Amino acid sequence: MHIRHFFIISLLTAFSACQHSEYDTSRGIDKEITVFTDQVSLPLGDIGPLTPKSLLGNGLPDMIKSFIQEDEQGYLVCQATGPLSSNYVAMISMGLPDPSSPADFSIPDNTGEIDANAGMLGALGFAVSPQIFTLQANNPLTEGVCVSGKLTILGEEDKTLATEEFSKVPMEASTSNEVFRLEKTDEDTFTKFKVENTVLHLPASILEKDPLNGFGSFSLDYQYKAYIYLSADFPMPLNFDVDLNAPLGQFKVQEARICTEVSNEIPLSLEVSSVMILVKQLDEEGKESLVPYEDVSVTPGLTVASGCSGNPVISPLEMVIKAKEGTTIPDIAGLELELKLLAPAGVADKRINLNQSVSFNNLRATVSGGITIPSL
Repeated sequence: MHIRHFFIISLLTAFSACQHSEYDTSRGIDKEITVFTDQVSLPLGDIGPLTPKSLLGNGLPDMIKSFIQEDEQGYLVCQATGPLSSNYVAMISMGLPDPSSPADFSIPDNTGEIDANAGMLGALGFAVSPQIFTLQANNPLTEGVCVSGKLTILGEEDKTLATEEFSKVPMEASTSNEVFRLEKTDEDTFTKFKVENTVLHLPASILEKDPLNGFGSFSLDYQYKAYIYLSADFPMPLNFDVDLNAPLGQFKVQEARICTEVSNEIPLSLEVSSVMILVKQLDEEGKESLVPYEDVSVTPGLTVASGCSGNPVISPLEMVIKAKEGTTIPDIAGLELELKLLAPAGVADKRINLNQSVSFNNLRATVSGGITIPSL
């Protein structure tokens, strides 16, 4: 038996036991009763997980794909690749003084721009970290080879950010190898590189060890990858819609609290700056839509703390809803939240991943002062 029916039947039974048969006691009786005068909590379920990828329609907008990309793990990155050198085995063999003996072969120095558009992100409040610069070398021979050299990374105004030397790094046979990696987490953006004093340490008789009969090629390429994070508060608020089914209209309440625990993996703090109540409305053609409801005021609650992938932060969130004088709160079909995105603090993983999620768990409406129920 429903609680409402239980209370109504109990009250009517008690009253009928005391009434006198000569009077019609139904006249003047209030057909409504108020129950749960202290507090009642109505469960509304869970919402989520919601991810940036799902909110964007499972992909980045075309307007930013030219300088921001999504890597294989879903992280937002700036990337660039490019060739540094390529030398056929036959040409190298012809240039050696004695092709039948081990020898060193020098590769010309290379200087280049890192064309990844990473510097453009600063104007949008974003920055990059960590930045990873790698040298990839292809060894076409059936025998291992070693490589040595020097790498210099430059920043804005040709500021030297790092200089590293590598010596006789092994290159496995018939594979592409990562021969050197430089990773930096400081705030200076990589803009240029220099690869100098590069030497291939070759075995004897390289032409005989090339399955392509001299048409195999030793090549050296670079790869740059930088992870994107928010370095300053995002200047524009974002609207975020939450579907809801809070049937409060039938209970004639003037104040309620919408409470939830927000689980946040995104490394951004979310400040709820304003909330709009949405109710269902039929248009002239009988189609249902959600529209703002103006006869209530909403006081947003706490800021949702930032988290990171695999380690969500749980924050309580509470919104107080008050009806204007002489009115009551209607059935609520949705909330429109205006969120401010705040840059993360501390040294946790700040990288933005399109698969990081936000969930609204244990969503409930809490009413104090009783709910009014019409009698049967």
